[in-house]
Amino acid sequence: MKAVIQPLAWGLAMASMLALASGVALDLVVDTAQAAVIHHDHDGHTAVASAVSDRQWPTDAALREGMTRLRKAADTALPNDPARPIGASQAMQLQADVEENVSFLIANCELPEQADAALHGLLADLLKGAKALAEPAERAQGAHRILATLNRYPEVFAPPHWNETTTVGR
Repeated sequence: MKAVIQPLAWGLAMASMLALASGVALDLVVDTAQAAVIHHDHDGHTAVASAVSDRQWPTDAALREGMTRLRKAADTALPNDPARPIGASQAMQLQADVEENVSFLIANCELPEQADAALHGLLADLLKGAKALAEPAERAQGAHRILATLNRYPEVFAPPHWNETTTVGR
């Protein structure tokens, strides 16, 4: 019996440590993104104010690539039936995909200052959604936040939005 329980206990302990480390790392990324959104100040207006503008900002190739990857990740992970909850493994994969693609966007987008500030607002929401995916009780809210942010992206940025013609929506 000990030969069965001991490896399971070690596996559980390692999984718990990995989950804790991932949560701490995600907290740092979300806090950094939120600080960047709050920190940017263009012509006396905060980034949040410029993100709410009626103007649609231009996209660049990196933005379209990153947002297309995010959309595909959400389409793959989220159930087709909105009444069905997202599974634990799909949530963890979507969380990893969001974090990876937000990092890609931060590293590669070369947008004008105000468009960059608008993007930071979207990225902060994506990271908050990803963080919520790690908590079983908040998974549905996290998935909804990610999907809502992907649906808001075409409202904030001018076409072309994606690397293909398909649109996000459930």
